Parts: sequence; C-alpha cells; structure tokens
Amino acid sequence: MGKKGFFATLFVIILLIFLLFPIKTGKEILLVPKRIVNLDNPLQTVESLDRGRISFSLGDYFGYFTEDLDLTFLGNKDYKVSISENSFINYPKIPKILDIQNNKGQDRAIIESTGYPVIQGDRIAVLSDSFISFYDIDGNLYWKKEILSIITSLSITQNHVLIGYLDGVCEVVSISGSTEFIYRPGGSRIEAVYSAAISSDSQYISIISGLDPQRFILLQNRKGEYKSVFHFELNHEFRRSVNMYFSKDDSKVFFESTEGVNVFDIESKSLLRLGDTGLLVNVYKDEERDLYSLLLKDMSEGFLGILSEQNESILKKTFYGRNMFFKKNQNRYYIGTDNLIMYFELVKQ
Repeated sequence: MGKKGFFATLFVIILLIFLLFPIKTGKEILLVPKRIVNLDNPLQTVESLDRGRISFSLGDYFGYFTEDLDLTFLGNKDYKVSISENSFINYPKIPKILDIQNNKGQDRAIIESTGYPVIQGDRIAVLSDSFISFYDIDGNLYWKKEILSIITSLSITQNHVLIGYLDGVCEVVSISGSTEFIYRPGGSRIEAVYSAAISSDSQYISIISGLDPQRFILLQNRKGEYKSVFHFELNHEFRRSVNMYFSKDDSKVFFESTEGVNVFDIESKSLLRLGDTGLLVNVYKDEERDLYSLLLKDMSEGFLGILSEQNESILKKTFYGRNMFFKKNQNRYYIGTDNLIMYFELVKQ
C-alpha cells in the first residue's frame, strides 16, 4: 500500500472512531442559584415594573414576582385563592362575596355569590352544588346555568368553557351560554370524567374518563363539530381528578401517570412517558434544546427533572416541603417550597 492509500485508510479509521466514540467535551447542564426569598420575612415588595409579573400560590401565601424574583405583591390566604397573571380572588371558606383584585392588590370588581371561583386568563367561572356561572375579569356576567351532576373538571379558554361531570358527560359552553357540544365517552363499566382540557384555540379536547377501563380520548373540531380522532386504554386507573393540560403551543397534552408524566404528541399520535412516580406539579417543553422540565411531588419532597425526549435524565434535583410550585420562563426556573421561593438559571458549561 502506498503512502496515499495508508493515510486515506488512517483518516477513515480516525473518522469512524470520532463518529462511533465521540470525545466528551465536559460541558454539562447546570441549574445555577440566583436568588431566594423567604415569604415569612420578605425584605420588601417593589412597585410595578415593565419586566412582567409571575403569579404564585404556595402554602398560606400567594402573590406576584418579577422575572428577577422581586416581590410585587404578597398576600395571606383567607381560605384559598384563585389566581392568574393579572388578577386574583382571595376567598373565605364559605364565600358570599367574591372580591376580584388586580395583581397590585387593588379592588376591581365584586361578585355576590356563594360559589367558588376559578380564574383562567381574564375569565372567571364560579361553581356551586347547583349552578355554574361565567364572568369576565371585571365581574360582568356572561351566563349562569343549573347543573344536574357534580363537576369534576373544568377548562376555560377565551370563548369556551369545557365542563366534565361525574355522570360521565362532557359539555362545551360558549361565551353566550349556549351548549355547543355534549359528549359521553362511555366504554367503561363506571362512567365518570376524571379530567378534561380544551386547547387555547378550542380545536382539541382531551378527556380521561371511566373505570374498568380508564381511557384517554382526543377530540378534534372538524367543520364545527368535535370528532374522536384517537383513544387508548390507560394501564393504570386514577380514582381522583387528574392533572392534564395542553402545552403552550397546543401541540402536546401533558397528563399524570402512576409512572411519571405522559406526553401525547397530537401530530404524530405518539405517547412519551417521562420521569418517575409522583403528583404532577408542572411540566414544560424546551423546544430550543428538545428537553422537558418537570416537577413531581411526593408527600414531603419534590423531584425536579430535566429529561431528553428519549427519557434520559439530564439533571435531577430534590426539594423538600409539603407545598410546592414550579414555573419556568425560558432558562429561568422558579421553585417554591413551603415558605421559600428560589430562582435558578439553566446554563451549559
């Protein structure tokens, strides 16, 4: 073999070595702590800033903070609080008047009702044993209707309310109060809706229903009517409400599993299971890095995991506390445990 042939062969061998056994760069993904706030003894709250507000509800506290974890409002719960990024209702155990306040803690409207409020965006649903009513964020009534079964699930968009009932019925109600769609999944020995969610554009509905078996069902709005486009039986059965919601871009459905978090991809109709056991606090998809960030909670501890689409663990951290929340904004992570809120940044080094 000539010199040219030898060096050509050597080059191919070296190239194969690099492709089959790539050299590790030593870079790794880290969560770098930036700030911590003790809600029992906060230093101060700041005035409204242009950096936006992030809402939180944690133990006995609720309020808002900026992206840099400056508290802009801090309150103590009367009984429970329903909160969005712009408004909240802090209500007593037996409500008679619901005081809607903005994210500065200033009164904006009052609803006279004995029901319990649910705020999503700038819409409010008020639930009682016998009725459900729907308001805008300024307390103006859109509609009120009697209910004939216990409400087990509620999902609100700008123009629709999706209601799941204990008797196994799902109902889509428009902003005018008209029933646009009624659906009974059926197919199970015991019929009950354990979770129902509607996408922000109202094009998709996801449902977990029934026992023996319990099923996941996806409906799509086709020419003004919802049709079942996919369903499968779950290999576990919850006997409680299940945390389920659409991703921010409505391309995926996240819902709990006894073995972690299920991620259903709407386009490919494929199911991915991530993480370990625990109650789902929150989950986010990082499109830029193709990573998932999720927090699962046990009795007194939570497990933050960052995982690849192949369910490979990139990072795992344990946090201790009975009350937790988790929110993510780009590379900023906000973890709440009991009376503490922590701010981390995700870096690669």
